[in-house]
Amino acid sequence: MATLKRTQMYFPEEVIIELKKKASKEKTTIANIVRVAVSELLKKEKAKNWEKDPLWNMVGSGISKDGDLSVNHDKYLYGRNR
Repeated sequence: MATLKRTQMYFPEEVIIELKKKASKEKTTIANIVRVAVSELLKKEKAKNWEKDPLWNMVGSGISKDGDLSVNHDKYLYGRNR
């Protein structure tokens, strides 16, 4: 497990009430709920950034009617299997 660093956060009272209920129901802590939620948010953000990568625009650019180019590329490039 990664080293945990202490931080302080402020939430509206109604959010704290809901977090306490959820923590009790799930037999965990508010801190764990917040850690998991933030981790999931960051993973989603990271995944979204992949689509901004210029290489992502190349996906599908090599589509061919032959359909087996990745397997038989030598045959198509050199006229023989290597």
